[in-house]
Amino acid sequence: MDQQAIIDVVCKSGMENLAGEIGVLLGQELVCSDIQLKLTTKEDLFSNLNRKKTALTRMTIEGDREGDCYLLTQISSAAILGGTLIMLPDDVIEESAQSEKLDGELDDAFGEVANIIAGVFTQAFVDKYAKKLRFIKKTVEELIPTKIDPASDEPFSPGNYHVTSCNINIGDKNLGLLELVVPAAIFELEDNAVEPAAETETPEEQQQAEPISAAESTPESEPIAKSTEPTPEPAPPAEKKPAFADAKKLTDVVFNATIGQVGEEIGALLGQSLKCDDIQLVMTSKADFFSTHCIEKSILTHMKVTGDREGLGYMVTQVPDAVVLGGTLIMLPEDQILEQKNNGTFDGDVEDAFGEVANILSGSLTQVFLDRYPKQLRFIKTDAETIVPTKIDAAADQPFPEGNYYLASFAIQMEGHELNRILLIFPAEIFDLDNEQPADSTQAQESTEVSDKTTEQSAATQETTGPAPGEWGGPPSTETVTESATTGTSSRKETTQAPGASSQPMVEPTGSPLILLIGHQKTAADPFIEILSSTEYECQVLTFQEEVKEIFQQHKVLGIFLIMEQVEEKGFASAIKLQSAGRPLPPIIFAGSEWTRSAVLRAVKYGAKDILVMPASGDEIQDKATRHFKKAS
Repeated sequence: MDQQAIIDVVCKSGMENLAGEIGVLLGQELVCSDIQLKLTTKEDLFSNLNRKKTALTRMTIEGDREGDCYLLTQISSAAILGGTLIMLPDDVIEESAQSEKLDGELDDAFGEVANIIAGVFTQAFVDKYAKKLRFIKKTVEELIPTKIDPASDEPFSPGNYHVTSCNINIGDKNLGLLELVVPAAIFELEDNAVEPAAETETPEEQQQAEPISAAESTPESEPIAKSTEPTPEPAPPAEKKPAFADAKKLTDVVFNATIGQVGEEIGALLGQSLKCDDIQLVMTSKADFFSTHCIEKSILTHMKVTGDREGLGYMVTQVPDAVVLGGTLIMLPEDQILEQKNNGTFDGDVEDAFGEVANILSGSLTQVFLDRYPKQLRFIKTDAETIVPTKIDAAADQPFPEGNYYLASFAIQMEGHELNRILLIFPAEIFDLDNEQPADSTQAQESTEVSDKTTEQSAATQETTGPAPGEWGGPPSTETVTESATTGTSSRKETTQAPGASSQPMVEPTGSPLILLIGHQKTAADPFIEILSSTEYECQVLTFQEEVKEIFQQHKVLGIFLIMEQVEEKGFASAIKLQSAGRPLPPIIFAGSEWTRSAVLRAVKYGAKDILVMPASGDEIQDKATRHFKKAS
């Protein structure tokens, strides 16, 4: 029997024994099916861009052969296995799996499962292999498959690997693939593996090689004459762009993930069940876009792209849909939403609120691209304009020039309303898709040059002065949210700045300083009034539906308690509505019962300085106010 056949037998035996060992550990029935054994390369292993976020367990092999090996499984599956081991409630396990988070006790618990897997393979090699090999689990880390460079040494070096895989099920849940990846050399399979193609020298390497070759061929009796002219430094090699098909496939994968998250984020913001489906990802041109995809009066929201690529993209939403989304956010009565939708009125509070919906979408784009895309790209919502497609001249540079564009569009469904599609359109070069000619352009080269120039000019004109992110009247800050695993507290750090509308001089209010109490109904604030009044704070009570602009114009607001009857209700929308007050942001404390980890992160995202768990004692209310609200001098 040849070496590969021996390794296949041993590894298959180990994989067959996994189900029983892990099942006993978890107290659940586990099934391992469709066992596959193959020799492959790192590049081939990660060639499937549809791989989901992965838990990578690093292991070492000791004994007669030594080295590193790796265990791969979906991070959602790792969360389910770890959560089942420590007997977390089903809803908590499901939430962790959907959020693709593996930290704290879940990380430790899955580490124990990985320990069992290492032990099972160690035993298989003790039983069936002539040499002594021992598998030892080390660390578990997150891996984003779409960010892997096949030529880099991360998460492991290029080369040939033996992969043993199976499909795992726990109960009625399909957890996907589990893969053990071992360098071919450890299993003595170097001769069996396909050798990579020989690398060719780059022009820079050839330049460096020529002087050495000349020196070696010069006789010792003839010294080399020194050149009096400085040797020009070689120009840096041009960036090698991926093939169009590869770049398109990668971009499609990331946008599919983004659009799935957009539905959840906007739905949470609106307090509605929002579904995004019928996703279409195509290349288009300006002429094709305004003749086929966008033919109704729409809101064109500008999305500035920064990072490794720069440019200007757009979110396009039909006016009636923008009215529904904005009106729902600020809780307009249904009859008012319907009236404005029918007459096409898009201004005031509805316009401001829709801007917050666009902010959420740009934040989702940024988060998913930072997580899954190899290049660093950030998306910043800037200004917006109303467009009438039938009035647009395809040959003009407004609202954007002719050229080759990537279009991601999707249908949105929300109970009680018939909505259309949201369109996201970006210049092709942002995603390295400019290797293909524009779909309907006969002047492709000229269009691309005009597009580059106009995009640069357009981006420059967006740098207007306005309220800073996180201030009233300005866009929300793009934040990195961190949470302490031990204390459960959250903090936030602003990382990007988005330009807003032109700022107006603020007149200092002359009224007395106060604390604002905003709740689902005014009686919810009674316990707060009693405590805060006793410590000489003046209070003003509002419901979620009432306006706050006048209060900010008349009084200095020291802080806000946002009091929610239920954490999941529309109290979050009230924090967004406060953006129109036109004043610097005071500390906001979100008060509610039954906080979950995801709810805390949402609260921080929408401006929470701190969280108060209800019902709260008088001392707890007073402590939060004293800590965060500074009395006026």
